[in-house]
Amino acid sequence: MSDTSKLSLLGAKTSHLKFDEPSKDILEIFDNQHPENLHVVGLECMEFTSVCPMTGQPDFGTIHIAYIPNKLCVESKSLKLYLGSYRNHGSFHEDCVNQIANDISEVLNPRLIRVFGNFNVRGGIAIKPFVVKYDLTLKPVEKSELLELIQHFNSMSVN
Repeated sequence: MSDTSKLSLLGAKTSHLKFDEPSKDILEIFDNQHPENLHVVGLECMEFTSVCPMTGQPDFGTIHIAYIPNKLCVESKSLKLYLGSYRNHGSFHEDCVNQIANDISEVLNPRLIRVFGNFNVRGGIAIKPFVVKYDLTLKPVEKSELLELIQHFNSMSVN
């Protein structure tokens, strides 16, 4: 059974979210109940928004996150609130995607994480930043196995 004793956002009637201050402190975690299994956790935020740091115009896109957990998993409501905190935050797409990958990695220390931002066309160009991070202590054969697993997940998911 999952230990929910450390979760404060799930089931809470209110949240004090600021829509322009993304912080990894929003992310809540729980223990991976199956650390012996190599498995992928896929998460999609189809309503991601941020603003252009130059014009203040809104940008819309989908954030695709897939990670292979180590000891911890991210709680989905806290992830939703974390991603929502980018709503009025002024950053380029590339920065948003890299920051999301860095923050989740720092909180979870996953074996591997992949974050893909599929942003809507603006000014005639669709920007699609993609980040892969992995546990630097992995041996080359382990890294190869994880990359193969995430590639298989990618081919089966609807990205």
